[in-house]
Amino acid sequence: MHMLLSFKKTKALGIGILAIILLPSINFASVESDVQALQLQTTKLNNQVQYLINQQANATNQNFSQTLDDLRGKIEVNSYKISQLNDVVSTKLAAFEKELESLRAEVNKPSPKELKLQQDNAAFDKANKALLAKNYKDAEGLFKQYLKDYYNGEHYSESLYLLGQIYLINGDINDAYTQFKTIVTRYPKSIKIADATYALALLELSKGNMKTAKTYLQRVVDKYPHADVTDKAKAQLTKLK
Repeated sequence: MHMLLSFKKTKALGIGILAIILLPSINFASVESDVQALQLQTTKLNNQVQYLINQQANATNQNFSQTLDDLRGKIEVNSYKISQLNDVVSTKLAAFEKELESLRAEVNKPSPKELKLQQDNAAFDKANKALLAKNYKDAEGLFKQYLKDYYNGEHYSESLYLLGQIYLINGDINDAYTQFKTIVTRYPKSIKIADATYALALLELSKGNMKTAKTYLQRVVDKYPHADVTDKAKAQLTKLK
């Protein structure tokens, strides 16, 4: 979990660094400086206009009206320039947000290993849901496909066991035996190792192989004392004595 949190922090830091790298290329400082200069100039022009208006009653200069019109014209030009610069800022900000979203998506994209695990889990869940719904034909096909696509995957040995259970339901004893035997011989750390060993013991009993059945039952009792099937194995051993 600590490694996962560190990884998330690293992702966030990466996005921040990328944003800082991109910001200079947008040149917001230059645009902002231009806007501020125009706003200051416009303020001065407005002050001049107000001054002339205040002096208009006492003015005798024939050029007064022309001067006032010139100042108002300059104010309109400056207002237009400010509007244009604001449009430039908005456009560049929109482009920056779009690029930043793209970077976030790239940073948050799962690694090939994470993607493989997601697909592994999804394939197993689909097969398991079919089994729980008692759609045994569909479940059999889906578990077989899982075992083919995700060899030694996250749920490989569990899928072997569940496929074995489906074979038992269908009466395919030999195929079921093969699935359980594979788990016992190749996957000793499987979460289904005790269940598979107990299942082999029952199948050996059904064939009349008492000695082999006792061996598997005793293995369950000795090696997996806390398993759910341990008490059942003990009961079976008691019956066979």
